Amino acid sequence: MDNKPVLIPKSKLSVFVVDLLNTVGVPKDDAAIVANCLLTANLSGIDTHGIVRLAHYVRRLENGTIKARPQLDFARTAPSIGIINGGDGLGHVVAYHATSHAMELAAEAGTGIVSIGNSSHFGMAGFYTLRMVSEGYVGLSMTATDALLVPFGARKAFFGTNPICFGFPTDGIPIVLDMATSSIPYGKIALAAVEGDSIPDTWAMDAAGNPTTDPAAVAGLHPVAGPKGSGLAMVIDIFCSLLAGMLWGPHINQMYGEMDAPRHLGNFVMAIDTKRFMPLDIFKRNLDEMLSEFTALEPAAGFDRVYYPGEIEGLRREQRLTEGIPVEAGLADELAELGQRYNVPFPV
Repeated sequence: MDNKPVLIPKSKLSVFVVDLLNTVGVPKDDAAIVANCLLTANLSGIDTHGIVRLAHYVRRLENGTIKARPQLDFARTAPSIGIINGGDGLGHVVAYHATSHAMELAAEAGTGIVSIGNSSHFGMAGFYTLRMVSEGYVGLSMTATDALLVPFGARKAFFGTNPICFGFPTDGIPIVLDMATSSIPYGKIALAAVEGDSIPDTWAMDAAGNPTTDPAAVAGLHPVAGPKGSGLAMVIDIFCSLLAGMLWGPHINQMYGEMDAPRHLGNFVMAIDTKRFMPLDIFKRNLDEMLSEFTALEPAAGFDRVYYPGEIEGLRREQRLTEGIPVEAGLADELAELGQRYNVPFPV
């Protein structure tokens, strides 16, 4: 195999992911949720949260720190609030069901808030927000992660990269602001490690707090916007970890460094029924008018135009649905090897 990425249709990659997860005990319906989440990330160009993570999930399914068939328990604690215990299942499956509950609560009460406990890595936060937006809701999703972000003024990681995502429905590509609280997402480090690439020395720090270009030596990431990103990471950890009764920051099981125990992650999703403010078509019309004015702004030097949050990802989804998802050579080799181990052919 040469070093060029191979373009593979989403449909073929989806069959591979579903069949592979099913082979290690995940029910096909749940495996399809995971595949949809991972490949939505790839389609959006967020390859750091896509199929590159599959081998890791399989390892944790094999050693039992992620349960293939978890018992999900949901309790409604107020007209608009619920709590779901994920039973240490695949985070994508747990958060998918939590999102369904949030929309059901919002349809009845106007707002649906679900706190998620005992979950695991749930992939791209925007996947759940996109689901809510597609049904006409304003959506919010966030998750706590293990300590990797070095707070402003500190020398050691304390909070996770703690992504947060907001989404708003439009008549075109929805507004989706999906961001980590670190200056770059850790997934870029993971992808560089898989491909054997170095990283810029501005991305991360080693255990001594010094800049590093080696993805294997990364012990901490910078917060976005200094104290602002640092403070936002704390707030997200409170929403996701403390409200769910889970451990926070440095007490969270490391995704890659502590493979012998479940992660017990906390997440948080919220759906807001836009129609409780005004008819959905009026909201969309007003928002589309704002976006029309926004994207008509004169671009600064070096830019071809001004994009709104989620627009580039939406355009990339359209492109990759037609052309296929690019899979880098190193990752393709890893996935082919993984498939061979379980007699599930990788579609190259």
